[in-house]
Amino acid sequence: MTVMTIIACLLMATGCKDGREIPYHKLPAKAQNFIETFFPDESDIYAERERNDGHKEFEVRLSGGIEIEFDHNGEWKSVDCSFSTVPEGIVPQKIADDIAVRYPGVGIYKAERKPGGYQISTGNGLELFYSADGTFVRAERD
Repeated sequence: MTVMTIIACLLMATGCKDGREIPYHKLPAKAQNFIETFFPDESDIYAERERNDGHKEFEVRLSGGIEIEFDHNGEWKSVDCSFSTVPEGIVPQKIADDIAVRYPGVGIYKAERKPGGYQISTGNGLELFYSADGTFVRAERD
């Protein structure tokens, strides 16, 4: 296997993302405000800037195992709390209210903004899909 073949394989495996660590203050102000509002007690923040298909994005990892992805403007794209529930106020209230009615007592552990809506991962293995206006679309088992 030639060196060029190995490099090409590595680039394909990593999705050709150009990521590099950046200091917290280099995040967009909107992203910093989001972190300070919803995760004020977190420390040991790791931030990375990525170029994915020519678009600048930011990935942040907090001390509690929380991972957040932001777009180039600092708008959140994904909040993955893994070991705790997503703080109240991140998911639109209409969606949070609907989940409380449909699935009482179920926590939200991951929220993603997708084109046209939201994908919510719950503690009971459900993936819930909502339109951009918060209308329930469907549920799938994880």
